Order: sequence, then C-alpha cells, then structure tokens
Amino acid sequence: MLKLVAVLFMSLLLGACASSGQKITPDLITQIEPGKTTVSQMNDLFGAPASQSYSSDGKLAMTWMYVFVGPFGTGMKQQSLAVLFNTDSTVEKYNVIDAAPGGVRLGQ
Repeated sequence: MLKLVAVLFMSLLLGACASSGQKITPDLITQIEPGKTTVSQMNDLFGAPASQSYSSDGKLAMTWMYVFVGPFGTGMKQQSLAVLFNTDSTVEKYNVIDAAPGGVRLGQ
C-alpha cells in the first residue's frame, strides 16, 4: 500500500509541471546569424512563432516564447526571442529575454 501511495504522489508531482513552446538555449541562439539566417531556418530551429507582424516598411517581426511552470506553480521560467527580419527574409536583429531569476538578456 505504501508503494502505491508513493507512486501516486510522484505521478502527481510530475504531472503538475507544465511547459509551452521550444526552450531557447544558448546553442540555438548561436545558430542565428544576422544577414544569413532565414525565416525558414528560424522556424526549423524554434518551431512556429507565438506571434508575427509586419512593420510599415515591410519588415517581418516574429516572437517565440517558452514558458515553464514547476510543481504547484513554483519555479516559473519564461523566455522570449524577438526577431526582426530584413525585406530579403534574413535576420536583421534579435533580442532574447530570460525572465528566470538571474536571467540574462542577449541580442544583436
């Protein structure tokens, strides 16, 4: 009986975690090369963006998000990657925000 309770408890703990989106890792970020990396390559690296829009001068802006919430709402981590593309569909510049405690901001 104690074994069953332990298994149920562990299942509850593991099942209480949730995440959404592709984790934005330093290894993935180093693959972004302004002037070279295309929209298609960004989608291959990070999946479908959470949002996209066009500026008045025809430049595409895309945002990717990753959110993780630990058991019982603890350990929340949020990351975002915002990318502005040139009119030739290559990366012009990007910005990464890691909203975890001690998070960092990267970009070019």
